[in-house]
Amino acid sequence: MKMDTQKPLNIRSTNINHSEKLTSAELGKLWATYRGNSMSTCFLHYYLQHVEDTDIKKLLEEAFTLTTEFLNTSKEILKKENFPIPKGFSIEEDLNPQAPRLFEDEFYVHYLKYAANAGMSIYKVAIPLVFRKDVEEFYKYCMESTMALMEQIKEVLMNKGFIRKPPIIPIPEKEDFVEKDFLNGYVGHVRPLHA
Repeated sequence: MKMDTQKPLNIRSTNINHSEKLTSAELGKLWATYRGNSMSTCFLHYYLQHVEDTDIKKLLEEAFTLTTEFLNTSKEILKKENFPIPKGFSIEEDLNPQAPRLFEDEFYVHYLKYAANAGMSIYKVAIPLVFRKDVEEFYKYCMESTMALMEQIKEVLMNKGFIRKPPIIPIPEKEDFVEKDFLNGYVGHVRPLHA
């Protein structure tokens, strides 16, 4: 499995208008990014203590690196604005390192798929709402990095047989419209599958 890592973001190199204050949307998205990634660092740290499969371990390490980077960058932007750092989750306070293993390695990949999807939903909503250049570049970087991670997750899921492609349905011969009841098909005339 090939791990394509994104070049780390350097927000110091971005041309920032220091008089430009963060908008409410920017503050809200940075807050959500900080909180969500602080939680993920705890999960990923725990998973890395128990994972056995080398491909899955590499995937978890990549995710942990990204999560830590997103957490630190959002914190750095907030600190520059003298915005109080949100009370997030911490490995020291919220994680029991002696907790026994709870899941098989397969679960870790499914968790990553879910967590990456949740992160992308924050990042993709943020992009059209943010205006300050450093914040915009940060969210673009988050999207690109998370999409690259999602590709790696999908590859591991497929290669290990943990997921299947959706079914293939027959291509219709022509367009067809529902005449009466859309739910018809349980009794009587059965409609063909549709996407």
